[in-house]
Amino acid sequence: MAEETKNTKEAKVEQKKAIVSLRDIIAKKKEVPQEKTATIYVPSLGGEIVVKTPSPDDLQEYDEVIVYQFSRTRDSETLKNITEKLVLRNVIAPNLKDPELIAALGCKTKPSAIVQEVFTPAEVVDIAAIIMKLAGRKRGEAVRLVDELKN
Repeated sequence: MAEETKNTKEAKVEQKKAIVSLRDIIAKKKEVPQEKTATIYVPSLGGEIVVKTPSPDDLQEYDEVIVYQFSRTRDSETLKNITEKLVLRNVIAPNLKDPELIAALGCKTKPSAIVQEVFTPAEVVDIAAIIMKLAGRKRGEAVRLVDELKN
């Protein structure tokens, strides 16, 4: 019952939000994104890694691939490639781009393959989800309907 009351109160707060103004949009565009980091435990490594928020360019590239390529083709290779690229660019410790690591794991011809060598496929997906969450993105919450259309 208490949970129900809490959800009702949150819904009312959501309804009271104002329509976004042009000034709001302009101010939001001028904001400099705050870089955040998170420490993640990775079972296959038996230790922790550090990730950072992706750059606006990384986010835009990820969104474009997901929206314009993957959503049309449902090609799992496209999704795999962009997810691995996101992980490669945003894991900051250890440095996955280190030439010594790349050579030691035999990825000289394709440095991006380092992600496949270091992490399991499930870990790559989980790490990417945490990176996106750091950027303020939550799965399935891009936009939501506030009011149903009425005739």
